[in-house]
Amino acid sequence: MGLAAVNRKLAVLGEFFINWGGSIIVAIMLCAIYYACVHVIAEMMYDDGASLEMLVLFAKFIVFQIAINLLCFIYYSRYNSVTHWHRQSCVADLRSYAEENEAQPLEYEYLTGQPTVEDHLNYEPTDESGSKFCFTCNREAPQRSHHCPLCKMCVLRKDHHCFVTGACVGLGNQRYFMVFLFWCTIGLAVALPHLFFYLNTQVYYWYPFGFLYYLGPIAIGRWVFGYASFVQAVFSTIFSFAFAALVTAGGFFGMQVYYTVHGYTMYEYHHLTVRATFNGDGENIGERFRLVFGKNWALNFLIPQPWNLPVLTPAISDSLFRVRSKVL
Repeated sequence: MGLAAVNRKLAVLGEFFINWGGSIIVAIMLCAIYYACVHVIAEMMYDDGASLEMLVLFAKFIVFQIAINLLCFIYYSRYNSVTHWHRQSCVADLRSYAEENEAQPLEYEYLTGQPTVEDHLNYEPTDESGSKFCFTCNREAPQRSHHCPLCKMCVLRKDHHCFVTGACVGLGNQRYFMVFLFWCTIGLAVALPHLFFYLNTQVYYWYPFGFLYYLGPIAIGRWVFGYASFVQAVFSTIFSFAFAALVTAGGFFGMQVYYTVHGYTMYEYHHLTVRATFNGDGENIGERFRLVFGKNWALNFLIPQPWNLPVLTPAISDSLFRVRSKVL
């Protein structure tokens, strides 16, 4: 096997790890935390069957929410593409649909939550700035799009590329990312007290320095040198991962809510040129949340709603899809 063939195989392996490595780790740790809390620790903590059954049902619900939103996030990451939105969900398509259903304009507005065609046609933009040219994609692209070399496309309303989930957070899948973070935070907040109870009673009392044995690297080192069992090392590693994940997921969820409330994404909020050009999407918090989650946005936290498209007001549509030509 030549060096070129080896490099190609390594490149394929590296791309697979970048795209799927984080999701695989999340799946493994999700199963580990669920098994540890439900099938090992819960039986030690609860004496009555009602509390145990309630914990099992709640844990299954949380696992379902995390898993389904992660899958939706990965699948709908393809909908972050500028090309998709110009072909499927841009204002031109909304106008075409409305013109074909002029007899029922009110029903169209009620079912989709979108502004009427008259709103879009009568809107007068306050900013006539043009588009930009993406040399990688070799095409015109809206100013609100940003090319991702890992996703290999221009992402509309890009937030950031998430290495944990293996895709960019954009207009097509941001709702699933936020719900994923929300339920990760809830699940980890429930799991940590159970893991702490096990370590505090089965490994070492936490005060004054016993909590150091709960740290994954220290626990693994003690196991290697024969001072701790393999089970203790595993539970300490799970506890360390869960604590770090809780801080990360909770922090990211808080930041996502903050940026959404202000009408920007993380990428746009920290780029002064974008903030100087655009005032942020939506005129109020309701419009900004409906842009991300669609109509009845709060229901997304109970069940994914891929059929519920983002609500695009005339001002938001002009800001997102502004280009100089019809190349797209």
